[in-house]
Amino acid sequence: MAISRGDGMVRPNCALVGSRNSRIHLDTPALILDLDALERNIERMAEWAKKVGIGLRPHIKTHKCSQIGRLQLAAGARGFCCATIGEAEVMVSAGLSNILITSPLVTDAKIERALLLLAQDPGLCLVVDNRLNADRISELAGRSGQTVDVLVDIDPGMHRTGVADMRTAIELVGWIVSLKALRFGGLQCYAGHVQHMSGLDARQEATLSVLGSLRVLSEELKARGLEPAVVSGGGTGTHSIDGQAGVLTELQVGSYALMDAQYNQVWTADGRPPPFEVALFVQSSVISNNHTGYATCDAGLKHFAVDGGKPAVARGAAPEATYVYGGDCHGLVTGGPGAPALELGDRIEFVVPHCDPTVNLYDAYHCVRGDELVDIWPINARGV
Repeated sequence: MAISRGDGMVRPNCALVGSRNSRIHLDTPALILDLDALERNIERMAEWAKKVGIGLRPHIKTHKCSQIGRLQLAAGARGFCCATIGEAEVMVSAGLSNILITSPLVTDAKIERALLLLAQDPGLCLVVDNRLNADRISELAGRSGQTVDVLVDIDPGMHRTGVADMRTAIELVGWIVSLKALRFGGLQCYAGHVQHMSGLDARQEATLSVLGSLRVLSEELKARGLEPAVVSGGGTGTHSIDGQAGVLTELQVGSYALMDAQYNQVWTADGRPPPFEVALFVQSSVISNNHTGYATCDAGLKHFAVDGGKPAVARGAAPEATYVYGGDCHGLVTGGPGAPALELGDRIEFVVPHCDPTVNLYDAYHCVRGDELVDIWPINARGV
């Protein structure tokens, strides 16, 4: 499928779709999506969730692409998480539904956008962690005769969003139940701070501590006749712990579909292979090799999310090759002692440090199977 930019310019790689060995002829930098690995990751997580009896609500913020969402839906996802109202609008317009917006919407403009979306997606659900926010959503929904499902957001210790203690959480649930235009749907508790924690024992201890507190809250609510139908949370790094603890009803996993260097390190630090494959790469070209010991490629700070460290060389250079940021649009690749020199035009592919924000730097995925470019998918929720 050939797609064009918003200004009408045809993407330079469209003509390569379907050509043999087209992967190594891409105009670079190019974001590459290995469809075979993606599909295996989606199926692997779906099979595991079915086996342990937990639902999947994949997070759109990872891939920001309705095409990938459709694959997750076909594999059994019960709905989707979106970090923003903009992501939710794009996904619903693409035909996806049962959206949970995982960050509080507090301005009238965003709440009203959500209410418009609710008319298209009756399964839309919001989160709240503040009584004033609940009041305002109820007031605006009431004016239009709508009822909004909400989850109470619980702080797992990140101190980002969420109710900070059990007493306040119980009071907020009671308050929501008293509001005519709101319907209490359950709890959200996403422990993002433990997803990349090094060491299985430490990660398990931290995760079970969070889930233990969440279990106590859920049981207390049940004793008061307010049992949460949904308890949503978890993530890729802790999915096996979350899924078997018997507290969450659904997992908000996201990165498992694409994977990145950060998540690879989570499992390799445990001495185990990652349970999911890398499906996301950035391909770059060597544009200069005038200095001994390294070559310069055309992917730099503008092509990788830098919060996760440096990209890892995946193919196109020696296994021991390393990457150093060389500026906005440049990277320096060292080949290691005795490695063959990198030549002008050589293609090097990198495992990205952090998949979610890296994806948001690009307009499209270049979808490959083996060495063939088979399609180009727009990242249609980019920037929202």
